[in-house]
Amino acid sequence: MKNYLTAVRPTTDLSTPIHVQLMYDLIRVDELDAAKETITTTFMFQQIWKDPRLTWNTTEYGGIKSIRFPYNSVWHPDIEIENFAPGPSWSSEASVYISYDGTAIYVPHKTLSTYCSMDLALFPYDTQTCSLTFVPWTHNSLEMRLGLYGHYYNTTKKLEINVENYLDFQWKILKATASINSRKYSCCPEEYQRFVVTITTMRKTSFYRYVITWPSIIACFLVPFLFAIPSHSAQKITFGLGLMIFESLIVLVFVETNTFDHTTVPNLAIFHLIILILTSISLLLSIFIISLCDDSGRRKRVPAWLQRLALNDTCLRRILCLGQYGKSIRYSNGGGGLLEDQGIHEPSHDAPEMHTVSNNDTMRDLSESIRTISDKMISEEASARITQDWREIGRLVDRILGFLCVVTVFSLLMWSITSSIWLK
Repeated sequence: MKNYLTAVRPTTDLSTPIHVQLMYDLIRVDELDAAKETITTTFMFQQIWKDPRLTWNTTEYGGIKSIRFPYNSVWHPDIEIENFAPGPSWSSEASVYISYDGTAIYVPHKTLSTYCSMDLALFPYDTQTCSLTFVPWTHNSLEMRLGLYGHYYNTTKKLEINVENYLDFQWKILKATASINSRKYSCCPEEYQRFVVTITTMRKTSFYRYVITWPSIIACFLVPFLFAIPSHSAQKITFGLGLMIFESLIVLVFVETNTFDHTTVPNLAIFHLIILILTSISLLLSIFIISLCDDSGRRKRVPAWLQRLALNDTCLRRILCLGQYGKSIRYSNGGGGLLEDQGIHEPSHDAPEMHTVSNNDTMRDLSESIRTISDKMISEEASARITQDWREIGRLVDRILGFLCVVTVFSLLMWSITSSIWLK
């Protein structure tokens, strides 16, 4: 080590670049933060080069073939991470292994965070590809040449990196490769070589499948049942509000599990938004149907065209699987008064004469009371028939909207499948 300078490149000819072989050994992907778009990895970064100043004859030194020096006491490549991101970082102060022929091996153990651009459109079934870029910080390609180290020296092809998956990590590592490329920077005319490690990971979906995916599908299928509740029942509103609360809870869980501050919108978020809008529209339509079937104070007749379309059109009712509706009340063509059915409004010929001329006031009062009661019963029965007609119309509207809702839900699910939301 006499007259050894750590700042001088280990070469006998300054015009000759020093060759450094690199190998990346991935130990673990510690974290992949979608909100910050960073990946934290733990790895060993092997660097091999030759230093002609550190050679010796083993016979002169008792057969010693290798020694170890602290890394700051010998020259070593100043290779740094280019896309470093704030986050957990750690590096071991490993020693440099020196062989008698001048071969130096430096294998630091590091934990670093780097930036990783992510596409969350297919969340939580997404696959992310992240790159770690290592560059010689002050040596261009004329001074330092990088190469891949494997079973043989490789400078052009990609090097496959052995990976190991851990059960306690939410990402599965699909593959990892290393390659060498060159780049020119605006500051300098020379090219700088870069050692690029590409890691492809896929999110493990067990947690999201049970917490987000299946509840979302259940909420999707519950929406059409809103129109299966009787049209005059106020429980439609309760059921619709319950669906909106259920969907809101799923969205809250969705947000809590992943804090999104990202440029891409997950398809699952669009799915939830569509389901929420569909539930809201269904709830508003249910309110309209309930008001349509409300019998509080209604005495207006069903329009003749609506009777023909909804109550008498057997073709439409057969298509909607409603069956034939019973005899509805008939209306006059004039001022909208009721045409009395013979069995209800016409007095029976066998009934006793109500206009009995009698001087007995008691009998006259009794006759008037019976007439009043009879008229009231006739009016209530006619009103009940009108209410029944409106409820039947509400039932028909419910059936139409229910079919439309089912078609919408299945179309949405087909879009989800083609978008690979649930496929994996």
